[in-house]
Amino acid sequence: MKEYFLMRTWQTILLLVCFAPFVAYSETIDLNERAEPIGLDRSAQTVFAAAKDSVVQVRTLLKGSQSQNSIGSGFYVSEDGLVITNYHVVSSHVLEPKAYEMAYVASNGEHGALTLLAIDVLHDLALLQRKGSQLPYLQFHADPISKGEKLFSLGNPNDLGLIIVEGVNNGLSEHSFYDFIHFTGAINPGMSGGPVVNKSGELVGINDASMGESRGFLVPAQFVQELLARWRAEPAAAAKFQPEITRQLKQHSFALIERLARKPLPVQQDAGYAVPDVADPYMRCWAEEATETKLFFKVRSYYCSGYSDVYVDHDIIVGSVRFESNLYQSDSLDSFRFGHLLGKKYGSQEKEDKKILRKNFTQYACTDSIVDLKGMPSKAALCLRAYRKFPGLYDINLRVVTLNAGKRALVSKLYLSGFAYEDGMRMVRLYMGALKWKG
Repeated sequence: MKEYFLMRTWQTILLLVCFAPFVAYSETIDLNERAEPIGLDRSAQTVFAAAKDSVVQVRTLLKGSQSQNSIGSGFYVSEDGLVITNYHVVSSHVLEPKAYEMAYVASNGEHGALTLLAIDVLHDLALLQRKGSQLPYLQFHADPISKGEKLFSLGNPNDLGLIIVEGVNNGLSEHSFYDFIHFTGAINPGMSGGPVVNKSGELVGINDASMGESRGFLVPAQFVQELLARWRAEPAAAAKFQPEITRQLKQHSFALIERLARKPLPVQQDAGYAVPDVADPYMRCWAEEATETKLFFKVRSYYCSGYSDVYVDHDIIVGSVRFESNLYQSDSLDSFRFGHLLGKKYGSQEKEDKKILRKNFTQYACTDSIVDLKGMPSKAALCLRAYRKFPGLYDINLRVVTLNAGKRALVSKLYLSGFAYEDGMRMVRLYMGALKWKG
């Protein structure tokens, strides 16, 4: 349970982009020549024949070479070359436009440059454009899709050519902060950003992520329509997109805390303590008990995390709320050794790659204080570090250890990633207000 909790949502769910930074190609791949529909269903063949010319492969390339950094899929949404793909497919170019450029390969083997027009990081979408006219594009499906309805996913898995995969709509994912369609179908890396259509060939979703075993997740097409509407209202392409990413992530931070702060956090009662529990339908909690016989103590643990992570870069996953409470008890350790145990657990930090830390974050700055949580004397440490590329966003960690009992104690921790300062402090106050000693 603990290992599952500690792995962030978008690290456990495989984003369907292929990263291939060391592979160079000197010739153009003819996707039309290699295209082969999967399966024998005549409806799949019909959909494939009608939609294949609307789908392209999207590549990010190291500037000055033909070496690929990543590959995914995309599709036309207008006859003049507007292309939709996933943000994570082109994130290298978005964040480092001087180092990476974008290109497409069409189903007939034609290839060319792409220009970035707009992004929606929260729904993992990017709007691009290629030069061209009278291009075949997909129409949006106007009505809600039914659970159990057959759908068809198109894309370029593992750079093997354009394919079609038949699957089933299983409705919206029940525990995500943002809406995702649960798609039962074998979608694979390289298909990110590809379209998912109904039997009439109308767009209903965009390939986004997979948990394997035919468990895929799609961005609903309505978010594509909203991105197009925003860009058409202000059609100028932005020179720099990092300020826009920062704005969207702050919007995400505010939306998270607004959801959580609508009412006091629910609590779980255990061993005289009240600790935070499931705070919203998008969050999940697990519990376990372990007895360390050689170390002479027992611990009961509660772990909670939310499906609210936002992918920014392969090194930066933000927007998550996680917390854990560990209730320690020992009938064998004396007060000194029990206090030493609590000090180690209170001060422990998650291990992170130092190179990634230097590139993306400042060092943590921490303050310690003695606090009284409704009659429960405690020590609390609050630590913050700033994002170098996204000013005004912070990772915020809170650690609390109780000081009111000699043989049992609570160590509780809150982790926030990519929060605006005001939103983070609001969550810290909400969390500390939920910790109680019932006696």
